[in-house]
Amino acid sequence: MATITAAVALTLTGCGSDVLDDPYEQPGESDTAKAAATLASLPSLEDTEAQVKNAVDQLSQYISTMVPGARWEQTGDRMGSGCLRPYNGTDGDLVYLPRYVAETQIPDNVWPQVFERAKELAATLGATGVERFHDEPGNHDVRFYSKEGTTIHLAAGGNTVLASITGCRLTQAKMTAPPPPPSTPHP
Repeated sequence: MATITAAVALTLTGCGSDVLDDPYEQPGESDTAKAAATLASLPSLEDTEAQVKNAVDQLSQYISTMVPGARWEQTGDRMGSGCLRPYNGTDGDLVYLPRYVAETQIPDNVWPQVFERAKELAATLGATGVERFHDEPGNHDVRFYSKEGTTIHLAAGGNTVLASITGCRLTQAKMTAPPPPPSTPHP
């Protein structure tokens, strides 16, 4: 259990992702402007959080139908955070949602159907990137992600863990706030 939780934590922070080259490098003004424009075109943080939670709920229910006796427990807290590069210079935020853990292994003969359902649900969130950390009998670990950081992570190796992140988004309040006045040069 501790190994799966550690693996989930590392992958949710972007380690091993092609989304982030160097998460500590500051983006230039042009990159920040493009990132801000992207965020303005996406659903709000609140709407995205509800969509991600719904997808994870659907996936956990699906797994429960495929794996009789799977009972889910939420662990961890909902945690807000600033965004990673290239969105770190914007007004965006992201949310790490509580993890779902079932003390049940997904049988290998069921894994392909669970994987496909997870892929379908992640795609509804724009999380079409797929990163497989392990895919061997008794040990499956996959992350579905978008370039904005929306993530569904499914790990099944003894226990089954579902973890998720909204990805970088603007809150509803920030989406409806009037733009700042243009700056005037000082003589």
